[in-house]
Amino acid sequence: MSASEHHKTAPEDRISLTQKSAYAVGMLVNNLQAAALPAMVVILNLGLGMDVLWVGLIGAIPRIFDAISDPMVGYISDNTRTRWGRRRPFIFTGAILAGILFAWMWQLPSGYVDIVAKTPVQPHQVVSREQQAAEFNNAGGAVLEYDANVRQDAEFIFYGPEQLTLNQAAATNLGGFPQVEINVAMPEVQGFRVVFNEASSAAVTIEDAAAGGGDGESYFIDLRRENSEDGAGNLYKFQLEDLKLSQGLDSQDGNQRLDIQDMDHISIQLTGLAGSGTVTVHSLKLRKSHDFFVHYFRVFLAMSILFFLAYTVFATPFVAFGYEMTADYHERTRLHAFANTVGQLAWLGVPWFYAIMASSLFRDTVHGARTLAIVVGVIVAVLGIVPAIFLKERRTLPPPENTGKSFAQNMAEFFKGIVITFKCRPFVKLCGATFLVFNGFQLGMSFSIYVMIYYLFGGNDGDAGKLLGWFGMLVSIATLCVIPLTGWIATHIGKRKTFLITISISIVGYSFKWIGYNPDYPYWLLYAAPFVAFGTGSLFTLMGSMISDVCDYDELETHQRREGVFGAIYWWMIKVGMALAGLLTGVLLKVSGFDVALGAAQAEETLLLIRLFDVGIPIVTSLIALGIVATYQLTEERVYDIRAELEERRGKVPSADAGD
Repeated sequence: MSASEHHKTAPEDRISLTQKSAYAVGMLVNNLQAAALPAMVVILNLGLGMDVLWVGLIGAIPRIFDAISDPMVGYISDNTRTRWGRRRPFIFTGAILAGILFAWMWQLPSGYVDIVAKTPVQPHQVVSREQQAAEFNNAGGAVLEYDANVRQDAEFIFYGPEQLTLNQAAATNLGGFPQVEINVAMPEVQGFRVVFNEASSAAVTIEDAAAGGGDGESYFIDLRRENSEDGAGNLYKFQLEDLKLSQGLDSQDGNQRLDIQDMDHISIQLTGLAGSGTVTVHSLKLRKSHDFFVHYFRVFLAMSILFFLAYTVFATPFVAFGYEMTADYHERTRLHAFANTVGQLAWLGVPWFYAIMASSLFRDTVHGARTLAIVVGVIVAVLGIVPAIFLKERRTLPPPENTGKSFAQNMAEFFKGIVITFKCRPFVKLCGATFLVFNGFQLGMSFSIYVMIYYLFGGNDGDAGKLLGWFGMLVSIATLCVIPLTGWIATHIGKRKTFLITISISIVGYSFKWIGYNPDYPYWLLYAAPFVAFGTGSLFTLMGSMISDVCDYDELETHQRREGVFGAIYWWMIKVGMALAGLLTGVLLKVSGFDVALGAAQAEETLLLIRLFDVGIPIVTSLIALGIVATYQLTEERVYDIRAELEERRGKVPSADAGD
């Protein structure tokens, strides 16, 4: 069909700017909820030290519940009749609940203990890592004692001050040995790690220091003798229950074991040995037992399930609302282009989440996540109710035919509707294409932060966070341009052809990422961003409009309007893919041999594999999606024919608040 042959949108089919704007605000909230959790969940691994497979399971298990809750909410919404409509009560309630639960789910205890600096001037003052280092150096290198107080119901890891320098020349009353001491509650601590820049010139003394005073028994580790090296000469790990320690500074007895079961507290002293000059302590990490990670896993998983249920209550009716706001083929594209342009603002900010959480504004990334989650939750709750208040429903429907039926009969109708939905071939093709394109992108991006930290910047997560932020922001800015461009192209050549063009361009962008991953010129990666944006920018603009067409096709076949069920299943497929992406990220990181404990010392094979996963996966999934959409048959002409048949059968239905 040539451009001159395209149908023109009738005035009564147009949606007013007010209605488009209200729907666009809802799309912003919808995208923020979809984007925020994947962007922040990396903190469970990099901040709390949780195993990547556990993190993947946290994303995957809620999808089992969504398999029932999503279509169930859609079915209930389709069959609800209230004075406020059948969609708006769910949108209002879901937005408030989702905002509260998102903020709450991240209020986990910190991954690091609060550090109390004991000095004559400011006793028991909670200070930052930088303040600790400055305070120690200002004290002329004298002993500075930190009370770690590891609580069973709260923190489980302690990081010492970054770049805390033990300057031998400034040390006093230590026999020439610069020293820092940390008191730790036991027996919660299972082991510890110390990282030095000159570890061969330092030592650790562990002393039994029970509450009320120690018994004087101490165990000495000379890091020149007792160590486990990472290959770079600077990573040393110790397991308290296994390590054989020398008793006393001069003892050569290597058979003495430290029995942590009988200790209430221990005192750990980091000491620079004579002649060592300056020793920099990068971090001291105290690890609790495996059971504490299980506790975090259970709590976060339970909160995730509740959050996604609230998200479903908001998103499913909201998405369905967009499908039914107009009956016109082209106006549907304009609506979703407008809404997705505004919704893209969420993706503009989310790439900066890691940089925000890792910034100096917070004690650590876990504290940053807790604070950021509150901000996100407030935005979701406040803006999420806008569409519920201002949107007008397009049609007034009669009571559903299943009124008065028993619960069992309604359940039978529900599952029958699900089966019918999956028999709708155009819909299944759209779900499959979206699943592949979007979740291929998500899975690839899951590896990007690891590539940036450990390949491009040698373990510097601050620089990596900045690059990730710039890359994500450029993708988002480019997407803001791609979305209206997609809408314009689709009204001239059709939605299917537009999809084939835009996704092909995104494949070029993914290929450019391989060239951009250059440690010598890491910012070359930014050249790929505008091309990658064609995939994410066009996908939901086209798919939202195309599923609206599918709803007409389904009504012609079934005599029912089931936007809620279609929207629920469509977004469930997306969430399943996001969860699968999270789970596969953990599995593939394991396959690659990645170990967060190694820091920048990852194997070359590991770095190669995570780059291959990052670039190769979205290319393959996008190619398969192109093959699927190439066979999609609901053309513009066919959709207008379907509309004519429906209006002949049941009459015309005006667009919501038809106007300018």
